[in-house]
Amino acid sequence: MRTTVIALAIVALGGASCRLGAPPPPPPHPGAGGNVQAINANTVFGNARVTAMMLACAGRTTLANGVAVVKDGCFSGDTNVVLCTDSTAPNPVMCEPHKGSLAVAGTGTDTINYARIR
Repeated sequence: MRTTVIALAIVALGGASCRLGAPPPPPPHPGAGGNVQAINANTVFGNARVTAMMLACAGRTTLANGVAVVKDGCFSGDTNVVLCTDSTAPNPVMCEPHKGSLAVAGTGTDTINYARIR
């Protein structure tokens, strides 16, 4: 009985690792154009597809007396969603997008990371 269970387990594991369907296409070469990179993989649970969106509007700025203004055309107005974090210390940060710029306020000369996500 034990031998039968072990044999069935080996057959099940071997069958789960078999590729079903066509293999995924090769990933695009870096710099091939476009703002989206698709990553494909096969797992025992089926195909997996991850889409990585390139952040065209992200960076870092250093505050001067607690304030900074980042001028970049990727900020289109106050409806933008921007994430900001203080990478120097656990201090609060305020980021306010405007048309063509991002106003940042925080503590002293801290370094602030920002990313427009929408």
